[in-house]
Amino acid sequence: MNAYSAWQEAPEAEFAVIGDPVSHSLSPRMHQAAYSAYGLSLRYVAIHVPAGEVALALDHLVTRGYRGVNVTVPHKEAALDWCADAAPLARRVRAANTIRFSDRTCINTDAPGFIDTLGDLGLRPGTALLLGAGGSARALAYALADEGWRLRIYNRTRARAEELLSGLRLNAEILDDPDPLDADLILNTTSASLQNADLGIPWERASAHAVAYDLMYAPTATPFMAAAAEHGLRTTDGRPLLAAQGARSFTWWLNLPSPRAAMLAALG
Repeated sequence: MNAYSAWQEAPEAEFAVIGDPVSHSLSPRMHQAAYSAYGLSLRYVAIHVPAGEVALALDHLVTRGYRGVNVTVPHKEAALDWCADAAPLARRVRAANTIRFSDRTCINTDAPGFIDTLGDLGLRPGTALLLGAGGSARALAYALADEGWRLRIYNRTRARAEELLSGLRLNAEILDDPDPLDADLILNTTSASLQNADLGIPWERASAHAVAYDLMYAPTATPFMAAAAEHGLRTTDGRPLLAAQGARSFTWWLNLPSPRAAMLAALG
């Protein structure tokens, strides 16, 4: 477990990640590595913000002199609502993961960062099974569709998947169970891995060439990744995406080219 603070006790720093939970976050380690690469005397910390307290927490961090924050689950929509202005992509997907306090503006670096990682994995547009329908799912569904992927979506509450597609004005098949048949990419955007929960995926139906991609990460393989690997699939966790979206946040905040390799190396 990594060090973190309650928002009421936020330490002196310039940047932070907020979320619930946030104790697992490697963002502070990654951003500190980026600052060290440039010799910058900046501090990045992890701050726990319970549901319903996002606006209060962000107002408090502004008064504490913070310059910006990254936002992780489940606060990306609430963060967007707090901002005075938002980039078109953040408005379209109703999710903000990066805020600049000087002008109370937000962007979403998840979607473009995610596409960066698919290129690194050598994946070309095919069929993607998207698990979940939250803020991260909205951003990545939009990014995948924009790149020409065919989408299938599974969420425990079907109405949320329908709402996602309606809000983004996308066409996709909504599944009644998480069937990975014929999917080239199986993408877990849920927080199940943080709770060590099993999504009940019938991995024996997955194609051998498919990639199982978990947005979450842990010291060892997540249950989602472990089960996929047992069936011979290639797997990755959320650290490459963390580095990719973090690199874009770094550049947006500081107007400097990001040391992405150093940021990824810091994640282990």
